[in-house]
Amino acid sequence: MVLMMSENYTLGVFYGKGPDTEMLTQKFVGNLINTEEFCKACENLEMSVKCDKCREYVKSYASSIYFYEKIGENAPEFVEEPDEYFPKNLPPVDFLLVVGIHQDLLSGLPDYLKDKGIKAVIVPIEDPKWVPAGLQTQVLEEFEKNSIQAAFPKPFCSLSTEINEYNQVGFHLTKERDYINKFIEFFKIGEPIVSFLLSKDGESIEDACVIQTAPCGSTYYIVQQLKSKYFKNGKSGELSLNERISKAHHAYPCNASMDQDSILKDSILHVGGYLIRNAVRRELNLEEEEGQKLTYVIK
Repeated sequence: MVLMMSENYTLGVFYGKGPDTEMLTQKFVGNLINTEEFCKACENLEMSVKCDKCREYVKSYASSIYFYEKIGENAPEFVEEPDEYFPKNLPPVDFLLVVGIHQDLLSGLPDYLKDKGIKAVIVPIEDPKWVPAGLQTQVLEEFEKNSIQAAFPKPFCSLSTEINEYNQVGFHLTKERDYINKFIEFFKIGEPIVSFLLSKDGESIEDACVIQTAPCGSTYYIVQQLKSKYFKNGKSGELSLNERISKAHHAYPCNASMDQDSILKDSILHVGGYLIRNAVRRELNLEEEEGQKLTYVIK
């Protein structure tokens, strides 16, 4: 009998200066590495429950992360030669995650990577200031020219294998995106996908399973808070389902920006909240909430 080996992919991470950028990057990478210390959120509950170890059997991708590097720390306001701030020797990896780097460095990234063998670049946008829409379309076009697949999810937890309003070819995604899909499927991160075991009467959630988590890892914590054992006398109290999800989403917490985004017509944090609420509602066969239609800037 011949055993088929599953594909293995490698990841590198560039992140920019600033405490928010560094904190968010640490959360993304921490979720993938999945150490025991990564998430202690449940112990902060008002009912003082202990950690349920819901991540105990979640795979660690520590061996897949080849480098984790801050770039542009000493860069001036305007960078004329971006290559001066990139590593001279880049380890060979399949995927590159780019979090909040200097905009001039982002502009120079496609040319820097054109001969590095990178299959796909993921540039999550958790703050409107990281990547203005015009720069996003410009850089995406350059990646296209250099035959490098790229994605600009805003927020990171909107990244999906499906084409939808948050995943538009020509604005968020290059035309070719099979390696973007492989990134999602391999690391099991992107738009949340959950599954529930309901009680016999169908009135409460007995157990929950995360099939695909938001990149920050919040999905595990949020679905934990929907289990009936965390409700007093099995009752959810005055909070509606949406309110309970939102409370958990903020308590984790989601670290996306609260600033109004010109494309989303809302804050990136709120959109992340809508995405997990709709993921839960879909699984419970409840009607999804229709958000505001987005305005795109596509050349």
